[in-house]
Amino acid sequence: MTAAITLTHEVIAQAESYDGIKAGVVPLKHVLEGFSYQTMAEAQRSANKFERGNIGNWPMMAQTVLVLGLNHPEDNPRLDYWERGNTEGNRRLREISWSLEHRLKERYGLSAIPLAYHLEKGGLFLKDAAVLSGLGVIGKNNLLLNPEWGPRMRLRAMLMEGDFHPTDALTGFDPCETCDVFCQNACPVNAFPGGRFSHQQCSVQMSDDKNTGKHSNPDGLVNYCRMCEFSCPIGA
Repeated sequence: MTAAITLTHEVIAQAESYDGIKAGVVPLKHVLEGFSYQTMAEAQRSANKFERGNIGNWPMMAQTVLVLGLNHPEDNPRLDYWERGNTEGNRRLREISWSLEHRLKERYGLSAIPLAYHLEKGGLFLKDAAVLSGLGVIGKNNLLLNPEWGPRMRLRAMLMEGDFHPTDALTGFDPCETCDVFCQNACPVNAFPGGRFSHQQCSVQMSDDKNTGKHSNPDGLVNYCRMCEFSCPIGA
């Protein structure tokens, strides 16, 4: 076993020692060459705005992405409630990232940088990175599907320095091929017209959820719709 493979296995083991976490490793260049970045480039190139994400503060020596997936099961909905500007699940992922940053430095001398969730704040396309790192595939609900947890997973990423061997993308896993699209049929706002996801339609439900939360909870807690997740039989 090469040193790069050994290091990859050890770093993933460290990440997955946190409860409810799965991890994968992918070269940064593969993410930047992925579908979402290429689509964004085509849309923005004419306006001369494409910058491959907000990478101005990314160190040049960090060429590997560690993708973290946190299980958000249906029986623990609090992880996904929006309150005080964030969700408990996202706070948990942020805490794990910070802790893992220090652990990798102390144990392996590796520098790692937790990335922001949003692209415009210095993040990257997380679903692309997750697919390339082997954490799942994109389903007909436009969500990442993991073999064990289905779509009930939230993602964050870290940039790392060091010589890593990437984890393999999943092969032979296509749960939507023979599925009766329970996710699309369960959507309360028909956000899959013609079988394709409509962000605009989904936003209608999200906006309604937000307004309902403001009126029904004095602390502004919002329980956003997750019907496309909960109706999926994978990992249920």
